[in-house]
Amino acid sequence: MTRSASSSAPDVYSVYRTNSEPSAGGSLFDKLAQAGADLLMETLPSIENGTATYEKQPEESPTPYAAMITKKMGLMDFSKSAEELERLVRGLNPWPSAYTFLNGKTLKVWKSTVEKGANGGKTTPGTITAVDKTGIHVACGEDVLVLREVQLEGKKRMETDAFLRGYQVTEGTMLTDHKE
Repeated sequence: MTRSASSSAPDVYSVYRTNSEPSAGGSLFDKLAQAGADLLMETLPSIENGTATYEKQPEESPTPYAAMITKKMGLMDFSKSAEELERLVRGLNPWPSAYTFLNGKTLKVWKSTVEKGANGGKTTPGTITAVDKTGIHVACGEDVLVLREVQLEGKKRMETDAFLRGYQVTEGTMLTDHKE
């Protein structure tokens, strides 16, 4: 590793760039872990034989500081847009996971999709607007979030269709931000 005299950041020998497709945080981690291992195997021989080139890192990072992820960050606020919440679900999968409360029990949300224009701002955010084989439809500040894979406190993670076969969820029920 080399280090420029004016910077505390080490120089970079190899870079892997990707356009990240929407995916859960855990699967993105797995993809980047494999890409990092492959890049390391490509780069080490050139470092060893002295032919490696490097680029200097910028003095100021082009990316903003990201705070430590905590479990509390996973609490879903349905006054936000369905798109924001869908990203929260993907970003916090597998840990700490996005969650809400259904009838006083923690409900983790592992997969969700956005249904554009379905709510129109008419229903109170957090209200279940429909329950069908595609999922549990929840009103948000903008649009509707469809919960596709969930896990009720003390139960297994499962597709919403399977969950609904064993647990009664009705239209009009409110998902909350606290245990009752």
